[in-house]
Amino acid sequence: MLKNTMLLSILTFGSRALGIIRDALIAMYFGTTAQSDAFFIAFRPFDLTRKLFSEGILSVSFVPVFSQTLEEDGHSKAVALAFSFFCFLSLAGILMVLIGIFFAPVIIKIIAPGFMVNSYQYGLTIILFKLMLPYFWLVLIAAFCMGVLNSLGSFRVPALAPVVFNFVLIWFVLLVLKYFDTPVIGLGIGVVIGGALQLFIQIPFMIHFGMLKIPRLSFFHPGLLKVITIMVPCMIGAAAFQINIMIASFFASKLDEGSVSFIYYADRLVQFPMALFAVSVATVFLPDFSKKAVQGQLDEIAGLFSNGVKLVFFITMPAMAGLMALDEKIVALLFGYGVFDAMAIQQTADCLFFLSSGLWAFTGVRLFVTLYYALSNIRIPFYSGIITILLNLILSALFIDTLGLKGLVLSVSISAMVGFMFLFINIPGVVNIHKIEIMVSACRALFLSVIMFFLVRKSAAFILITETNKFWFGTRVLGCICFGIIFYFSVNFLISSPELKLLKKGFIRNKL
Repeated sequence: MLKNTMLLSILTFGSRALGIIRDALIAMYFGTTAQSDAFFIAFRPFDLTRKLFSEGILSVSFVPVFSQTLEEDGHSKAVALAFSFFCFLSLAGILMVLIGIFFAPVIIKIIAPGFMVNSYQYGLTIILFKLMLPYFWLVLIAAFCMGVLNSLGSFRVPALAPVVFNFVLIWFVLLVLKYFDTPVIGLGIGVVIGGALQLFIQIPFMIHFGMLKIPRLSFFHPGLLKVITIMVPCMIGAAAFQINIMIASFFASKLDEGSVSFIYYADRLVQFPMALFAVSVATVFLPDFSKKAVQGQLDEIAGLFSNGVKLVFFITMPAMAGLMALDEKIVALLFGYGVFDAMAIQQTADCLFFLSSGLWAFTGVRLFVTLYYALSNIRIPFYSGIITILLNLILSALFIDTLGLKGLVLSVSISAMVGFMFLFINIPGVVNIHKIEIMVSACRALFLSVIMFFLVRKSAAFILITETNKFWFGTRVLGCICFGIIFYFSVNFLISSPELKLLKKGFIRNKL
């Protein structure tokens, strides 16, 4: 499992690195203007759908049922289930596209209440929203293919699919946008083309595994009803963080121009370590845990999960500290080009600081939700999601007047922490999770990460973001990152931390 996780992490790293390059180019080209806010608001529902289905809903609703069918009933029944679910998603996607075409003005008014009706920004957002509607169907089917391939133990191609999407958008920003009178329109077209290619590269592998055969059985598989029944609570339980980020964008549309963009760029940077570690581990764990749950191997699940959580916290805590210590420097290095000015850097850095403070909770929720769903327990994650979303709404309404944009992202972090504690406290008794070990491990990682934060923050104080030579600026920022990494791992080596030993043991065993 560690070997598959490392493979997926490497591929995810490549995808996220390209995503950062893509966003840096968009920031350089559009900055934090009315066009960028319009694009990010219009793109947010589709991006949310992609994250919900590729990293959340589909994984926890479809994958366990599909794995169980494959394990108990054989390949032909699994193909029948996959085909039934494909038909359902296709019809749902087409229906949502039609609704989007006819009710776009109403939808934009709901998701961006701060945009003035009949304004340029409002009209542009509607155009972009309608233009990108086909991406909704494409991302649903692409996520379906990812879920099936992951269930069959194939992680490479689903992880490479986002790479293709990012390549297309980078190509559009560099070479195509200049041919449009309104460049952001070209960006919307790039999203649709990238989504199509993201789907098409997975089709040959679906054919290879025999998953695109039309079964002779009925179009409706009994397992489909079970998947649909748990999808709605899964939307709340597995993706509360993504929903809360969207809520923050809703509130931000009432603030100054560029506020939506600031949250978007900060979220992208937080997503980097989150996807690299938590999502990669959860993606590998879920199919395996689902099979072990069917076979009744609960003790093995408990041991693997406890070690997985400790390792993720071991890496995530210092990543969180590093993002908070180098917030302004990282934003300036990655996005501080072209029309992305000093004010945009500062505002994005403020959002990044407060959003990064909840990184440990975001990753913890992702892992614990995976365990719950592998055990076919959807009730507790659903309650956790409801608590998290309601608390975020209340805190956002309270903080927006006093803290402004920083209050919105702080609300997301605080609500995630509360949601994580609810999940942690209510772990099912049938699985003997090593709670004390996890708490001790997390506290040790947090303590060392706090020390690392102050050391890196102090060293970064000598780096000026106004430096004209970006190469030397980047070298110094990288030096601060390396200093923090060396300090953290050196101290863990000196104290012989169990997590470092566990990681080393896994590397040696798998010859990674």
